Amino acid sequence: MTTKQADRPKYIGARVQRFEDIRLLSGEARYIDDIRRPNMLHLSLLRAQIAHARILGIDSSALADIGFPTQVFTGADTKGLAIKAHQDYPEMQYSEQPILAEGRMRFVGEPVVAVLADDPYLAEDATEQVLIDYEALPVIGTMDQARDPSLPTLFDGWKNNVFVERQMKGGDLDKARAEAAHVIRRTYSNQRQAGVPMEGRGVVAEYNPADRVLTVWSSTQIPHLVRTYLCEVLDWPESRLRVIAPDVGGGFGVKGQVFAEEVLVPWLALKTGRPVKWIEDRREHLMASIHARDHVHILEAYVSAEGKLLGLKADITVDNGAYSTFPFTAAGDPGMAGKVMPGPYDFQAYEATFRAVATNKCPIGTYRGVARPSAVFSQERLMDDIAGELGLDPIAFRLNNIIRTFPYKNALGFHYDEGSYAQSLEQMRDLIAADRAEAEASKSSTTRRVGVGIACFIEQTAHGTPDFIRRRVPIETGYIAARVEMAPDGEVTIDLGLQSHGQGHETVMAQVAADALGIAPHNVYVRHGDTLTTPYSVGTWGSRGAPLGGGAVHKAATELADKLKAIAAHLLQAEAGTIRLRNGKAHVGDDEGRFIEIRKLARIALRNVDQMPQGMGPGLEAVCSLDGPADGTYSNAVHAAVVEIDVPTGKMKLRRFVVVEDCGTILNPMIADGQVRGGVVQGIGSAMLEHFVYDAECQPLTTSFADYLMPLAPEIPTIEVHHIETQTPLTPLGAKGLGEGGAIGPAAAIANAVSNALDVSVTATPLNANAIWKLSARLRGES
Repeated sequence: MTTKQADRPKYIGARVQRFEDIRLLSGEARYIDDIRRPNMLHLSLLRAQIAHARILGIDSSALADIGFPTQVFTGADTKGLAIKAHQDYPEMQYSEQPILAEGRMRFVGEPVVAVLADDPYLAEDATEQVLIDYEALPVIGTMDQARDPSLPTLFDGWKNNVFVERQMKGGDLDKARAEAAHVIRRTYSNQRQAGVPMEGRGVVAEYNPADRVLTVWSSTQIPHLVRTYLCEVLDWPESRLRVIAPDVGGGFGVKGQVFAEEVLVPWLALKTGRPVKWIEDRREHLMASIHARDHVHILEAYVSAEGKLLGLKADITVDNGAYSTFPFTAAGDPGMAGKVMPGPYDFQAYEATFRAVATNKCPIGTYRGVARPSAVFSQERLMDDIAGELGLDPIAFRLNNIIRTFPYKNALGFHYDEGSYAQSLEQMRDLIAADRAEAEASKSSTTRRVGVGIACFIEQTAHGTPDFIRRRVPIETGYIAARVEMAPDGEVTIDLGLQSHGQGHETVMAQVAADALGIAPHNVYVRHGDTLTTPYSVGTWGSRGAPLGGGAVHKAATELADKLKAIAAHLLQAEAGTIRLRNGKAHVGDDEGRFIEIRKLARIALRNVDQMPQGMGPGLEAVCSLDGPADGTYSNAVHAAVVEIDVPTGKMKLRRFVVVEDCGTILNPMIADGQVRGGVVQGIGSAMLEHFVYDAECQPLTTSFADYLMPLAPEIPTIEVHHIETQTPLTPLGAKGLGEGGAIGPAAAIANAVSNALDVSVTATPLNANAIWKLSARLRGES
């Protein structure tokens, strides 16, 4: 074996089976509803049943009359406790969400009354006996109404119902407009939807007076941020508040904010002196957790006679609902859409005006992709519409405008690291060539059409502190920390600042540490989700697990490895630079007969310290905090969809879905493929099915799975995934983020496929059966 071969990663890049699946698939996992505490109270919430009203009174006297043993709390009891999510911009109007409505209800589902009982069913029955007397107020139900200055505001002191309106721009847009041979203007929109993880939210809190510690279990992606927020609002020392995220059954960004219930439950535990538990049901989740998307984009592109993009102007509006969510705020979605709209294309003039409007709906929060699925839908529909108007092939048009030289600085000043934008597009072109030929041949038919569409996009991942400072967002920073410790028997424990809710962190981080330390992954135990044991970090969101979490583990494990090598060199009478760690042994170079076992080195470092080099202290522990690059690191991908439409019935079948993606170094291809495929399925739901609908009075109409449609196995084709690995120099392992990318491209690719099949311009989602029926009317000879 050569030195080069010995240093080659053994486990990074291997398809190691997930360690956590043993408990997750055997029923041994412990989710939030599995938490049981002695003498526990159960919380049921009476939620607003009208979208906008002034609270005149709350009557719980019926509970005493019928002898229900309950405790009741209202906004008068929790006055001053609120979710405060504000960006420090003069353009942003300040608002707070009280943890129980104070004086006014602003959306159906808002918590108004908290009822505690010894039994969860008794608590729910008791809630139905509480009456709210109210005076109905005018409802702000649409984006147009929110922007109408003649209508009343949702918050006292506001000048209108716009949380924030700002602008970002770069380059000379007037010059681009003047030089353009073609000006193409389009309006695109996406529907409102929910996040729908398999497990809903839940919180359990218990105060122990013996050690004066308040413990909060929460189904969250951000345990440290929850702890900090709770301590600030409850005026509680962080040293005596422990937040535990147990096994979490999916998050998708939904559980990446601090909710009113997460403040209310520990407050109730302190108030009553007893443990308190609240578990969200599916109806609560659909109408009162967070919503996502609901964008309208007006785009104007300036294109040369040769088909080159010269500039782009965007007007972006997001219906943010009633409140600003913490920590990403109401400006998060529209700001992200404005930032990413230029995409992977080479032009240097851009301007975006973006705004978040307030309506009497459930608040918008982070959901897988965070505005990028909406932005890419508009961006890629526009590219197809431009190509169609100019009579150009849509892939050739993209290749004529794709960024090819790196690093690249876009019109807004963001720096893109090395990527495979053109290579991915060219590979996809070859993969779908036969489908495109079939689609072209089907044009002669008025009964059966085949369509092929693509979506080409980039994803900013692992963005670091400078990005959040620029945005003045309460998240403030973006680093991930890891502690790696080796015990005297050579076994390794990683305490990880990420929180795993399906990403496979317990396996992937073990692979990373194993390679650095020359041991096997099964000798590494990964802990996460508990603020008592894990180093402070911002949690899991923003596609930062592999680049930052993996990078932090790698750096900490490498620090331990260097110490092991120094001890081995001392004992083997060799130079530290010649020591190689592999297969549980420290070898001198390639000499298979000259080694010492790593577990023996661990024993020496922690127990037989007299055998260590002079001046070296005992212990094998290292902590590393890794922040992201100022502008992040950019993954790129191309998605392609093939649809078949029966024109007489309007029935559409998604026949094929192909992904070519580049996330840099792939730490575990099996897990990476699962992340991509899972994201694509969510994207298919966004494109074709999921739609949270309100009526004109902002009453929710889709509060069960009978009405809110989710993608099921029959709707999903085999999802083909192809990888390119363009390593980035910006992270220790060359890895870029992956977790959100699968959800970003499907809506655009499927819409472009429908447009291609029916020869119509698709401007909105969802592309459900009703939408396809209307879009295919022309081919049936209907007006």
